[in-house]
Amino acid sequence: MPHFETLKKYFGYDNFRPGQEEIIQNIVNGNSVLAILPTGAGKSLCYQVPALMGSSFSLVVSPLIALMKDQVDTLNKKEQIAAFINSSLDYSEQEKVLNDLTLGKIKILYVAPEKLENISFTERIKNLHPSYLFIDEAHCISEWGHNFRPSYRKIKEFAEFIEIKRIAAFTATATPEVRDDIVTQLNLENPKIFVRGFERDNLNLHVIRTKYKKEKALEIIKKSELPAIIYTSTRKNTEEIASYLTAHGYSAQYYHAGMTAELRRIIQDDFINDNIKIIAATNAFGMGIDKSDIRLIIHYNMPGTIENYYQEMGRAGRDGNESNVYLLFEERDKSIQEFFITSSYPSREQIEFVYDTLFDYAGIALGSKGDKEIPLDKNFFTLLGGDNVSKGLLGSIINLLEEAGYLKKNSEFEKSHFVKFNISKDELKKYVTRIAGDYLKDLIMILMREHGSEIFSTKKRIDLLKLANTLGTDDKTIIESLSTLSNVGIIEYDRPSLMPSVKPIMSRIKAKDIVINYNSIAVRKDHAHAKLNKMIDFTQTDKCRMEFILNYFGEETNNYRCGKCDVCKGTAEVPGDSLEYLEEIVMETMHEAKGKLALNHVAAILTGKSRHPRFKKFSSFGSCKYFSKEEIVRSVENLVDKKLLHSFNHNLSLTQEGKNWFIFDTEEPEPIKKKSDYENDLELFNILRQARKDASKRYLQPPNLICSDDTLRKIANEKPVTPSRLLSVEGFTQRMYNKIGEDFVNIIKEFVRDKKDQSAISNKKLPENISRILDLVKKGYGLKDISSLSKLPEAVAAVQIETLLEFIPDLNIYPLFDKNELEMINRHISDGKTGMKELKELLPSSISYGKIRIALAKFRVG
Repeated sequence: MPHFETLKKYFGYDNFRPGQEEIIQNIVNGNSVLAILPTGAGKSLCYQVPALMGSSFSLVVSPLIALMKDQVDTLNKKEQIAAFINSSLDYSEQEKVLNDLTLGKIKILYVAPEKLENISFTERIKNLHPSYLFIDEAHCISEWGHNFRPSYRKIKEFAEFIEIKRIAAFTATATPEVRDDIVTQLNLENPKIFVRGFERDNLNLHVIRTKYKKEKALEIIKKSELPAIIYTSTRKNTEEIASYLTAHGYSAQYYHAGMTAELRRIIQDDFINDNIKIIAATNAFGMGIDKSDIRLIIHYNMPGTIENYYQEMGRAGRDGNESNVYLLFEERDKSIQEFFITSSYPSREQIEFVYDTLFDYAGIALGSKGDKEIPLDKNFFTLLGGDNVSKGLLGSIINLLEEAGYLKKNSEFEKSHFVKFNISKDELKKYVTRIAGDYLKDLIMILMREHGSEIFSTKKRIDLLKLANTLGTDDKTIIESLSTLSNVGIIEYDRPSLMPSVKPIMSRIKAKDIVINYNSIAVRKDHAHAKLNKMIDFTQTDKCRMEFILNYFGEETNNYRCGKCDVCKGTAEVPGDSLEYLEEIVMETMHEAKGKLALNHVAAILTGKSRHPRFKKFSSFGSCKYFSKEEIVRSVENLVDKKLLHSFNHNLSLTQEGKNWFIFDTEEPEPIKKKSDYENDLELFNILRQARKDASKRYLQPPNLICSDDTLRKIANEKPVTPSRLLSVEGFTQRMYNKIGEDFVNIIKEFVRDKKDQSAISNKKLPENISRILDLVKKGYGLKDISSLSKLPEAVAAVQIETLLEFIPDLNIYPLFDKNELEMINRHISDGKTGMKELKELLPSSISYGKIRIALAKFRVG
């Protein structure tokens, strides 16, 4: 059959996955199709095969620029049959694609939805008579979808204009409501609808109620296979749980959007390569992660929608092997998600307040427009008042005012960036050949190709988005790379202010006259709450959890049981977890009461059914409103049986054992010696070495005569905080103490005191660049790779490694060198050649000064 031949020719497969062939056959037969297939089910093949079989070309509408590029590159490996048009291409590049389309060279054209609004483009497409129109990420067309894009609403008008009837839409997640909306918005005629593949029969789903999430996560990890991802709702939570697990001896790291792009990439690579076993992350992590053996997912906080939960849980067990998914739930999770909803859907009063404050701050009167950008800086935010309008809510309001045409938002990436090379072409060539890492080399070559000789004499405006797409990275990484080149003097780089700003598009009007569809905002907010309530229903369900998910996405089930989730395994497990959760809340309430409470009062507090002002002050008020009074009474009876509560005439109080429970519960766990303790020693070593350097200037003596490196290392390791303890350190003499002993004792006292305070630890970490270099050296990266990953010239990275060797003489440096390079350098050093220039002349040109510096440093420390 033709579609099997196409599958084999272009993709190398002999057979389709379940469901694919039926979808393809319906498309080829001319039917309108809506296919809802989860990520990993092969939905892109369902439109690529018919497109390649078509008599003309086919159009694929997609909002994801990076995905367009990946799919086009994959399709073009054997034959140039695909192309894309989006904002990353300039006019001439877009024209070339359209000319190739006219000549019949292209079978699949990917376009961004915004392109469909260009009348010139639409007319050319109409005249070329495409075979099919495919819409990827079709949920974007629906206001009820999780990523609504207004530009998708233009697709129907575009399809009518080019008079195309063969339309198929695809999405990974769509509820029946979203599904119906897609059909309506695209005007699909008698569509064939396919909902397939949402079952994950190798996943064991669990929901556990607990307030003690760190402890519960640790308990789960101890009994589970790794690797694992722990998803949290906030950046702070990622850092807290990662630190907690590290303190208990696990290889854990946190990951969120507030970190640099390069650091995120290193952590992601380490996780993929199993150098890190546990990642605690916001949902910034996981999209496109090619790691099939993730055995455990823990949701530290409840996601806001079933769609998000399904997407995140689906990152476990992609190799088909059994894996576990745990959701740790408490009432506060709902509050977090409600806050996110409130921040996304502002009220009319809040929009009008921000509008007036914005124009007042800029000094723009009614009827005036103003021609300057208005910075959204600290002073402006102070005027708003943090309690009234949060930063998240401000962002939503600015977006709404921009959509309504009242102002334009200017991000850093939309402003002008200018670059000029500070060195000659010959000097630049030497830098590229000898020092620059691969990534910087590519960036330099692209800048030269784009701007030619002029960039050596004139500042040239650069297109960050285009650079980012060409290099396959993001804007932030480009800015960091340009800053690196600027810091080492290669380029002169003018960058705009980091502060976001807005510019008025229309003259100021009275805030009450602003025209925004407030009813639509309210409806969308209610819909978001409905999705959240569905997620809460999932945590409360007594049905098979996988069946709940299948029904949510519209798959019909009949007496379905996965046999693996906590509900299917036996109802005793679910009440057990709930009872444990209730017991924790009851104990917290009794502890807060500092005395006796009647059983009925405890139930009224937990269910939130009391109007008594005193009861409303309890932190647990209303926290268990989904539980019945009978369940609360049962948990109290259990606590009485455990002798944690005393009950007399239905009045409850904590027993002595119950009071001890809180003392024990608040104790810090015994600190576990971590492999990273040497970082603290290294940090102190650097501080002491600076003090020694200052003393050497005072006494006009070499630093090693003041105190040797070897003795300094011992002091940093032992951390003596009294004169007698310092003098007992091997190698430290009274003579040394007379010169610098008092300074050392004071420094160490302050250092140790700061380290006892966890907040001080976070503020006094080892400099990030040195810590990152050490981590990369220990992982066996070569010097060239370290330079590329850290975006530092090899020479700078080598200096930092030299510093590390002074403190860690046995640091393994062999992976830094290519084959036999270190042996060659050492032979000449053994012959008495210790000058860097002298050694450079004796060695092959491929051995850099940086490698020579490292070899000499290793030789000195033995």
